[in-house]
Amino acid sequence: MIHYEDMQPGDVADLGPTEAITAEAIVAFAERYDPQPFHLSDAGAADTYFETLAASGWHTAALTMKLLMTGRDEPLASLGSPGFDDLRWHRPVHVGDRLSVRCTVTDKRVSKSRPEMGLVHFAVETRNQDEVTVMSYRTVSMLARREAG
Repeated sequence: MIHYEDMQPGDVADLGPTEAITAEAIVAFAERYDPQPFHLSDAGAADTYFETLAASGWHTAALTMKLLMTGRDEPLASLGSPGFDDLRWHRPVHVGDRLSVRCTVTDKRVSKSRPEMGLVHFAVETRNQDEVTVMSYRTVSMLARREAG
């Protein structure tokens, strides 16, 4: 497992790519969680900014999370996260896109109240197959320490 001690500011992990995103996956997610017309059909997207069927931003976020948790050779010793900041959807995700994630460690510190864990700050960028950033955010992850200090 990858623990707090294994992470250093400046470390970069490139994760992915996903399989090509299908219309069926976009629509299934949208029907269940984000049923806006441009996430449900090409016809619903035709007269919008998207022009054709586009994945929900929350679908993009879920795919990003999966890559963050499964895209490494070893799993993170994750204890969760207190949240994220500056979530931005820069470009739509369309049928056929393949997403990858670049995760950069920006800072870290040992928790003052829970010395068995450390807080690691990440900048996360989700990109399509053309290396265009489609989503970005900053987050803090709580990672287990090998030694509580």
